[in-house]
Amino acid sequence: MFGRVALGLVAAAAVALALSGAGAFGNFTSSVTVNNSIHSGTFQLEALPTGTPTVSGPLIGDANPTGQPVQSLSASAEPTVVGQGNTLSYSLVNASPGDTYTYQFTVYDVGTLQGELDTISYSPGQSTGTLEQNMTVEVEEQVNGVWTPIHTTTASGAAGVPENAAGYYTFYLDYAFGPAFLQPTQLVDGQSTYTGDENSATFRVVFAFNASAPNSAENASAYPTLSVNGAVTP
Repeated sequence: MFGRVALGLVAAAAVALALSGAGAFGNFTSSVTVNNSIHSGTFQLEALPTGTPTVSGPLIGDANPTGQPVQSLSASAEPTVVGQGNTLSYSLVNASPGDTYTYQFTVYDVGTLQGELDTISYSPGQSTGTLEQNMTVEVEEQVNGVWTPIHTTTASGAAGVPENAAGYYTFYLDYAFGPAFLQPTQLVDGQSTYTGDENSATFRVVFAFNASAPNSAENASAYPTLSVNGAVTP
């Protein structure tokens, strides 16, 4: 009887060892991959001419029509490179001392994300003679139907005080009610499909030619540039 009991215990121990060995298979591992594709939207500016450029002041007193100041404003196609806007071209021929030249343009966000316009950078570019030294430049934004001057940070850079066109300036859109906010807009043949309060921002650029400009400003050329700068908003 004693021997049978002992054999039974040994058999039970053997079974226990076998079950422990089966549990070792839990050490094997596996994984599965989940691929993600995430694409951000764009904040893309485009400028279009608004209205017709105008001239005021004592026009050139020349009977020949070709002696009168001539202005034109045109825009390239919608931008195709993300982050870069298109190009707006303003041309003035036969500028006359004492005259003031004005043109307007409207900026849209043709991307997919909302954003804001913060600054406008002005650069005199290349020039000959003293044309730009004898001209002033001023930038205004149309706010609630009123042309509102934009200030710079120079000593004379208060809003409504024109700057000498031969310098470098940053015009700041930091009114009490904030910068110019823009919602995404689709343009079809130059017409916007969105008509909300933040549909676009319209600007006016004013060049004034000093009436007492010297002969060194005669038959001269200037190629200043303006860059409208903005960023996406959360």
